[in-house]
Amino acid sequence: MTKIIKLTESDLKRIVKQVIKESNEMLLSEDIGQIIRKAWSWVGKNEDEIATLFKTSEKALAKSVDDVVLTAMKQKSLEAMDVFQTRLMHSFNPGGLAAEVPVAQQKMIKFLNGYSKSKGKANWGSLRDEVSGTQKVAQKSSQASTQAFKDLFKGQRISNNSFPKMQPDFTNITNAKNMDDYNKLIAQAIESGNFSYISAKGFEKFGIPNFRDYLKNNITKINEVNPTTGRWSVNFK
Repeated sequence: MTKIIKLTESDLKRIVKQVIKESNEMLLSEDIGQIIRKAWSWVGKNEDEIATLFKTSEKALAKSVDDVVLTAMKQKSLEAMDVFQTRLMHSFNPGGLAAEVPVAQQKMIKFLNGYSKSKGKANWGSLRDEVSGTQKVAQKSSQASTQAFKDLFKGQRISNNSFPKMQPDFTNITNAKNMDDYNKLIAQAIESGNFSYISAKGFEKFGIPNFRDYLKNNITKINEVNPTTGRWSVNFK
């Protein structure tokens, strides 16, 4: 008999984080050796000289570092850049000796700043700030969307006429492909108390991770419901 393993939300987050980490490490696996060799050969050069090399004779090497930064941007996470820094730092201090850390850091920073200057940035920290800013903007946008939805529905009388304006993500809604059909299902669920007709997904962009549970647990009063026409009106908590 096959045993079904249920994953919690924290399990899924941990798995996703591990997959991202492994993909970032794989991204570096082919190019990191060449990058490290160049970093070692440029130890005696200053940041401006390294920047010039990245812009002229070492464009292919710059492309390898570009891939790391672009991955971080796409993921809206510093994970890829952190993995890259760790590998680079380890190459300058393979023994992990505490006494060697300051010197290794200076070598790593000079190399990364040189790359950043070749891209017109002040330093590596500026690039990290850009990724960090993208991440924060995404988080704020998600939080703002969630708050807007809660403020709109909390204590309000909402009807089928409210929903066409919202345009949920129908690629994640299994039983309907437009609002007219979905409103009929919502009305049927409200009337029968059987919310299995409603997809859990589809309203994530409004801050609702499980729309089925939201309807089931937040209706305080039913004002009108007609599954045939799709008309319904309820008061939310």
